[in-house]
Amino acid sequence: MRFSFRLSRFYRIFSLVVAGTLMSLTLSMCAMRPVAEKNPPLPTEAMLQAGKVCGTLTAPLTQEEQDYAKVAWQYFVNNEQEKTGLTNSVDSFPSGTLWDMGNYLTAMNAARWMGLIDQSEFDIRLNTFLTTLGKLPLFEKALPNKVYNTETGDKVDYSNQVSRKGIGWSALDLGRMLAALDVIRTCHPQYTDWVEGIVERWHLGRSIDKGQLYGAMIQKDGSTLLVQEGRLGYEEYAARGYELWGYDPKKALAIAPSKKVKVEGIDLTVDSRDYQKTDANNYVVSESYILEGIEFGLDGVLKEQAKQVFDVQKQRYERTGKLTAVSEDNVDQDPHFLYNTVYANGKPWAVITEDNEAHSELRTLSTKAAFGWHYLYPKDSYGKQIFNAVKTLQDPEKGGFFAGLYEANGKTNEILTGNTNGLLLEILYFKALGNKPLIHMAKAQPSTVESTESST
Repeated sequence: MRFSFRLSRFYRIFSLVVAGTLMSLTLSMCAMRPVAEKNPPLPTEAMLQAGKVCGTLTAPLTQEEQDYAKVAWQYFVNNEQEKTGLTNSVDSFPSGTLWDMGNYLTAMNAARWMGLIDQSEFDIRLNTFLTTLGKLPLFEKALPNKVYNTETGDKVDYSNQVSRKGIGWSALDLGRMLAALDVIRTCHPQYTDWVEGIVERWHLGRSIDKGQLYGAMIQKDGSTLLVQEGRLGYEEYAARGYELWGYDPKKALAIAPSKKVKVEGIDLTVDSRDYQKTDANNYVVSESYILEGIEFGLDGVLKEQAKQVFDVQKQRYERTGKLTAVSEDNVDQDPHFLYNTVYANGKPWAVITEDNEAHSELRTLSTKAAFGWHYLYPKDSYGKQIFNAVKTLQDPEKGGFFAGLYEANGKTNEILTGNTNGLLLEILYFKALGNKPLIHMAKAQPSTVESTESST
């Protein structure tokens, strides 16, 4: 743990007590408030039930897995901004999207139930975070901006320069955050009113039209343009987040429009929308299916699609001898962020930027993808193989897991991110729950929830 974090521990606790008093005097001026003010003490039964759902670890982590969890959590210890409670998306870079904030919430929840932090630390972190989240300046006073400075909470652009107007919103990021906030109100019901008050402040209806999800962007003339957002995989995942809050994005939840393409001799389901006509990449990556599996559970068509995505990567290894587990990731060199795909824009194994610029020389074996597939399919030997290849990719100072390995030269992609480390914590928590998806488990009757563990 960093010296600065230890040194400030007492002052953070003291300041929260003072802040609670001050915030109670300003309820009419802001949407957030301390838990004690918003939520009177809950019946013991409510807290006990939350513990039964979220804290019953039927498959406790091994010592080795506990060590992985500690390393991944240290990323957030090192990268939390004390003033705002937000965490950096990339090590030491004070910027983050709503997706990154959602990662931190699910990581914090996992850390609490796996015993990495106690209730006192959890409350301190979450109180500071929710206080900031509740007063973030919104794009057009409607929805969170695509990205914020984590140190100040200001709206910024992707270069972290302050933007008074903002640069729009992302419906996919909103969906991720809505899923994460549902985890918080489920596993920590004393925060329910506060969390729901924050969501009520957002005009989510502006991001849905005719059952589809819409993001917003700024055009050259400064006007706002709404654009349909999401392709097969992430679109369905984000839509499920909206569903948890009472919205009905029917078209976004549908598998259509889709088609089958042959990749490595396997029929792979991909989005059939033309990227050239829609100006939106239709990539297939691992992460959306891993998130779907560990949070909502894989069944029906999505179970079949996830297995396709995994098997195609396994088959590429069989053909080439190159370990394959691809997803979108930051990289430690230009262009800094890449989509390592199974299939994108008509091409198998494309490695592209958001602008569809090819960088196949920078393909990586993704740490988060390898962890995810291994724990979704724990009996599969290939899942174990890719996991073994990345499990030691740790910062020498134990400040987190690196993002992966470059395929071309075997060197480590030495970048530390909240996305990698947050997903690793959530995956390990999924394992500790007995391979049971948390959101699905919380909504279903306990007797109907089955482990998603593969029989392969």
